[in-house]
Amino acid sequence: MYRAVLKFSDALSLLERILVYALVIALPLLVLVNTLARTLRVPFYWMDELAILCMVWLAMLTMSLTLKSRDAVAVTMLLDIVPPGLMKIMKVTVDLLVLTFGLVLLVLSYRWFDPLTLISLDFDFKQFSGRTFNFMYQDTTSTLGLPKFWFWLIVPFAAFGTSVHALANLLKTLAATPHQLNSEHHAQTAMSGELA
Repeated sequence: MYRAVLKFSDALSLLERILVYALVIALPLLVLVNTLARTLRVPFYWMDELAILCMVWLAMLTMSLTLKSRDAVAVTMLLDIVPPGLMKIMKVTVDLLVLTFGLVLLVLSYRWFDPLTLISLDFDFKQFSGRTFNFMYQDTTSTLGLPKFWFWLIVPFAAFGTSVHALANLLKTLAATPHQLNSEHHAQTAMSGELA
């Protein structure tokens, strides 16, 4: 199971990276084209909205990737002074908290999208809204005119990615010896010090 989770986490992060690269290219292009269009007095208002939605997707995907690689900004003063055994306990605790966050976000997304009710109503959005008082499937974007739920799908996707990556990190931490974790931590600290 350990290797399967790690492989799945790696494959998922590859997909997330591809999406991030695509968004990183698309976002400035959208802004540039819209700036030129405004200069020529033929603005595309929908490009503003699409650029904002791209930024949201970018933030959600990079959150998941950052948690996988453990590159998030962190204060590590306490980890620098504790013995290796206590460091392992602290790292396991952090991994458990991140996993809990991912799972809670996944459960909340499931409740928000409520796919079983939607399926049971044969994907009838009006009936779904009437029964659940959840109008997410009928809400459309302001200028694009597309259903917003297509863009909101990034939330459960990022929650799933965060959960998978957090589980992989937790399994790695549990498998490592305290001295291995201590060596890795000091190597990362030295590398981040060189970058600063």
